[in-house]
Amino acid sequence: MSPDVEIVVIVVAGLLSGFLNTVASSGSAVTLPLMILIGLPATVANGTNRLPLLAGGIASLLTFHRAGVVDWRNGLILSVPIVAGTLAGAALASVLDAKEMGWAVIAAVVAAFVMLVSNPKRFLRPAAMGGPRVALLTASVFLPIGLWAGFIVLDAGTYMLLGLVIVVGYDLIRANAIKSLFILWISLASLLVFYVDAEINWRVGLLLSVGSIVGSWAGGLFATKEWAKVWVFRLLVVVILVEIGQLLHRFGVLRF
Repeated sequence: MSPDVEIVVIVVAGLLSGFLNTVASSGSAVTLPLMILIGLPATVANGTNRLPLLAGGIASLLTFHRAGVVDWRNGLILSVPIVAGTLAGAALASVLDAKEMGWAVIAAVVAAFVMLVSNPKRFLRPAAMGGPRVALLTASVFLPIGLWAGFIVLDAGTYMLLGLVIVVGYDLIRANAIKSLFILWISLASLLVFYVDAEINWRVGLLLSVGSIVGSWAGGLFATKEWAKVWVFRLLVVVILVEIGQLLHRFGVLRF
C-alpha cells in the first residue's frame, strides 16, 4: 500500500469509526484491526485508538449540546465511576493478556444482544423532558463499564447505552448524548496512561482523528432526529451480531 493510499484509508476508517461510535457503538472494530493490519503492535494500536475517540467525542458532544439533548447534571455525576473505572482498566491493559478474557468478552457481547432485543420499546420510546434521578447504586453500574472501556474500549459504547437506557431510564437520543460525554472522559483518562507507557502512534492517531471529527459530526446530526431512532437501534443490533460472529470465528467456533 502506497503512503498516499494509506493516508486515505486511515482517514476514511476514522470517518466510519466516528459515525459508528456516535450513533451506535463499536467504531473501534474498524480502527483497531486496520492499525494492526498496517503494522502497529496491538498495544500501540490500543493506545493510538484513544486519539480518534477523543476527537470524535468532542465533535459529537458539541453537536448534541447544540441540539439541547445533553443532561449535563446527571452526565457529570455518572462520569465519576466511568473515569475511575477507565483509569484502572487502562492500567490493567499493560499487564493482562486480552486473549485470556476472550470467552468472557463473547459472553458479555451475547448478553448485551439479549438485553437489546428483549424489549426494543425501551430504546424507541419518545424523548422525555428533563432526566431521571440518579442514585449512588445506579451510578455504580458504570464502574465496570469504565473498567472495560479503559482496558480495550471495544463494545464499551454498547454497554453505556444499555446502562443509560435500561438502568437509568433515558431514551436513545439522550442516552447517545451522555455516551458522547463518557467517550470524552474515557479517552482523556486512558490517553494519560498510554502516553506514559509510550503506546501511541501520533501520526496514525491524528489521521484517524481527522476522519473521526467529520464522522462524529455527521453521526450527531443523524442521531438527534426522532425518526432516526429505529435506524440507530437496527444498526446497533447489526453491529453486535457482526461482532459476535467475528469473536466466535476468532476462537474457532465458527469457520467462514
